[in-house]
Amino acid sequence: MELQRPDIESVGNESLENWQLIDSGGFGQVFKARHKKRRCGVAIKLLQHAAGDIELCEEANHMAKVSLHSSVLRLYGIYRGCPPNGGQNIQLGIVMELMDRGSVQTLLETLSGPPPWPLAFRLAYEIAQGMNFLHEKNILHHDLKPSNVLLDGDLHAKLADFGLSRVSTSVLMSSEEMSTVKGGTCQYMPPESFDPSYKPVRKFDIYSYGILLWSIICGKKPFPENLGHHAIRQGSIDNTHHRSV
Repeated sequence: MELQRPDIESVGNESLENWQLIDSGGFGQVFKARHKKRRCGVAIKLLQHAAGDIELCEEANHMAKVSLHSSVLRLYGIYRGCPPNGGQNIQLGIVMELMDRGSVQTLLETLSGPPPWPLAFRLAYEIAQGMNFLHEKNILHHDLKPSNVLLDGDLHAKLADFGLSRVSTSVLMSSEEMSTVKGGTCQYMPPESFDPSYKPVRKFDIYSYGILLWSIICGKKPFPENLGHHAIRQGSIDNTHHRSV
């Protein structure tokens, strides 16, 4: 089975220079570098384990279908090579558009509150555009949340992180596994999706979009950090300190 679409460019070390680590975690590492041919900055996402190569290629394949839309992160190719400090082992990575202003999550943390109304409305519109375009291509994002909406230098929003994009239930964990999820992903999932028999549909993303909008408009997370998944399943959203409309 061919993992990489033939129309996706392969990018090697000879095409990249000025590598700089900008993020790391259990998932792997994200570098920024200069693409010599394109003469622009790019981001390179490398997964921690080789077992994730299939998932990485699947994410790139999803991105290739939609990356020319203005509200979706652009894919430049798949990296194959030995990254800085990576030893002699060949690694796979996704080469994509570099977003200078981080994510909606970092924006909200920097502002310590909601963004101005004009910016909030623009973000809402651009996120909706990106989500609608994905759905037109029969792709469900499955992980809409502030950290997966990236911002360019002018604070325009683009959907990113297609690692969970699927058209089947294979990406959904059991309710027991979901209770251990860190980073707030489950906070943006519809309550019925905690049922292992749940089959994801477009309404999954639409629900997540609604919670994401709440977070943007109110400038805060929808649920307390210590709230268990059972309470989230019941839809116990934080009703305090709503922003007046």
